[in-house]
Amino acid sequence: MPGGYVNFLGPETPDQVAESYGPNTERLLAVKAAVDPDCVFAATPLPGGSAGAGSWPV
Repeated sequence: MPGGYVNFLGPETPDQVAESYGPNTERLLAVKAAVDPDCVFAATPLPGGSAGAGSWPV
């Protein structure tokens, strides 16, 4: 599933979360770390599955 609606994905679908962001994953995670280092905004799942990445723990 390249692309898609990440708001429909949850912690039980980590592979689909990573595929949804595709080649933008690294850039997205870098911006997330710079803008939200305390992980205040974590409603949308991000690849990595760690709270530090702004995602739900898997």
